[in-house]
Amino acid sequence: MKTTAADDLLDPALLQDPFPYYQELRESRPVHWNERWRGWIVSRYVDVYAGLHDDRLLADTITPYFETRLSAEDREKYALTYEVLNSWPVFVDPPKHTRLRKIFSRSFTPKTVLTMRGVVQTFVTELLDGWRDKREVDLISDFGYLMPANVIATVIGAPREDLDRFHAWSWELNELLHGGVGTPQRMDRAQQSIVEFKAYLQGLYQERLKTPRDDMMSWLMEVQRNDSSLTPDDVIYSCMLILNAGHETTQIMIGNTVAALLQQGQWQRLQEQPQLVKTAIEECLRFNGPMKGTMRAAAQDMQIGGVDVKAGDRVMLLMASANRDPAQFADPDRLDIARNPNPHLAFGHGIHFCLGAPLARLEVEIGLSEMVRRYPGVELAAPVRYEPRILSRAIESPLSLKLG
Repeated sequence: MKTTAADDLLDPALLQDPFPYYQELRESRPVHWNERWRGWIVSRYVDVYAGLHDDRLLADTITPYFETRLSAEDREKYALTYEVLNSWPVFVDPPKHTRLRKIFSRSFTPKTVLTMRGVVQTFVTELLDGWRDKREVDLISDFGYLMPANVIATVIGAPREDLDRFHAWSWELNELLHGGVGTPQRMDRAQQSIVEFKAYLQGLYQERLKTPRDDMMSWLMEVQRNDSSLTPDDVIYSCMLILNAGHETTQIMIGNTVAALLQQGQWQRLQEQPQLVKTAIEECLRFNGPMKGTMRAAAQDMQIGGVDVKAGDRVMLLMASANRDPAQFADPDRLDIARNPNPHLAFGHGIHFCLGAPLARLEVEIGLSEMVRRYPGVELAAPVRYEPRILSRAIESPLSLKLG
């Protein structure tokens, strides 16, 4: 039976520190109907993990929204938005997911990610060299946005001078996808961004037809040529997703990681024990990862954690809560950069596990190692504030650092 509570997931206090609320959910209502959000919130590790592997919980939450919440006129108006989102593996299920993930898996093989190391190192060095004469920086605008955006644009084969355009398009898309507030006409603005983004990438595609390069768009086009089930739009929409997610999520991850280490007094420990950088990154992902949760839709009547869920119900699998569950992690509210093993769910799990995770980890590893080496005495210069979003947990710019 559904219960109701006036849970506002965008309450300012909850945005700043949601973890006491997550604890209350886990302890008293681990599968909870949130009337304000109009869906179920699943908060315990065992249930979130099971949900990420349950094929009765559909990743395609886009189709139900378009079919049940939009008028016929609006469905026609926003047809391109639906077409693009319904081509992204994160929002589709097998068998379509299997076909689309094939094209993405070519982009993020271990060998491919290894070749990206030099690209990442180049941009990390260039950006941190630019801090030399500064006493204070905004980690987000002076590094967190620029480094992954430059890396992913270089890997795709897009010019660096177009970074601001990618960022603007991605911002509008993520305001729609991550439950942002304060942006009027979000659907209209997202649709316009998709129109411009697609036209831009079609131009790159036409260039690669004439002159292939050693970049991701050319690799994906090669996959397409050898697979008749894939279309030029599959390549273009894949690049759109990679450009969108490839810098946005990593930007959030950089900010959250550095802030957590500084707030929890672990920066100096990492400086003294730099060999802990990989476990430190995994622990920061567990402690304060870039995504609070992921959405699913129930394909049929079912039970989650012993609670009846009806076909069509929305379900939020709250990874950020699962990652603080004491049933899975000892002393879960303590940041321990040597924690191992660390089976966190920050990148999801199962068939929808984030394909870009190896590149994100590589970027944060190189960037964090270099920052800790150069700036052992860095401090937060102002309080940390979070963007008002339901699904992502992103620190607002500026994230001001005193370099020491």
